[in-house]
Amino acid sequence: MRHLIRLIHMLSPIIIALVFAFIFGCSHHSAPTSSNIHPAHPISVKIDLTNLDQSENTLLIRQSERAKMPTGSTLVLSDESIKYLQNMLEAYFAVGRRLAEDKYDTITSQSRILLSALDQLKSVVNQEDLDMIQILERTHQYGQQLASSSSIQYARKHYGFLSHSLLDWLHKLALPVKIYGFVCGMAPHVPQKGVWLQSAAEVRNPYFGSTMLKCYSQTFKLETSSLMTQGGSNDQ
Repeated sequence: MRHLIRLIHMLSPIIIALVFAFIFGCSHHSAPTSSNIHPAHPISVKIDLTNLDQSENTLLIRQSERAKMPTGSTLVLSDESIKYLQNMLEAYFAVGRRLAEDKYDTITSQSRILLSALDQLKSVVNQEDLDMIQILERTHQYGQQLASSSSIQYARKHYGFLSHSLLDWLHKLALPVKIYGFVCGMAPHVPQKGVWLQSAAEVRNPYFGSTMLKCYSQTFKLETSSLMTQGGSNDQ
């Protein structure tokens, strides 16, 4: 009996540790039980910027930099440039909608429309604006990779890099339309764990499609004035 009591006494800290690990581990990393439930907390809360590593959260860095820009520093495009920008955005939005529907059939054709609009846009922007030219060239590269994707899995990956590059550029512009932005937070192998842009406010996750169509961790908006406004967070 003494040996049994001693054994129980020795094992009790280990048992307690395992119980705590099970309880807290499951509560933070459980897989969603339906496509409408994000594994994060279901109640949207405002983001506490003080607890975020902004060196890794480029979305919030851009928002901070944008807030410091002097009035009037937003780049205003010509009417011709706006037409090309709208064509590019329409093709990009169409790609996102098809990915959210788990469809791959029109990805290549829409990507080529996007690339054509980018080429036209690049031809009319200020060629001395080297930052703009560099962003457009990088965006074009990701668009080419998207157009040549051999499967929907690769399309989603290249779409993620394209989306991140577009956001780097669009937040500097006086936009002709309001754009709704989302961060999935779970998509592997892409910047921000899956940032994407939509023309509509309803969440339609292009990285997981029907598996987790409503999955997101952050929202934001690019207004027509191009001021980025932070939305809610769906994280715990």
